[in-house]
Amino acid sequence: MALLVIFIALLSAWYFGLAAFTAGLSVTHWALLGFVLGPLAYPLFTTHRHLALRKIRCSEEGILNS
Repeated sequence: MALLVIFIALLSAWYFGLAAFTAGLSVTHWALLGFVLGPLAYPLFTTHRHLALRKIRCSEEGILNS
């Protein structure tokens, strides 16, 4: 049972690290969070990714409009 928990933690850390890299977020932060929380960090990650994309889009629109 403990081996399964460790495997899921490592798999989650790898997944969130890769997803953070492709989204342009902090890789170490999300890999560590994925290791600690496991799959429970997915809603937090998707929300953070959407907020980061919205922040970039709003700043780009402000630059283009001025």
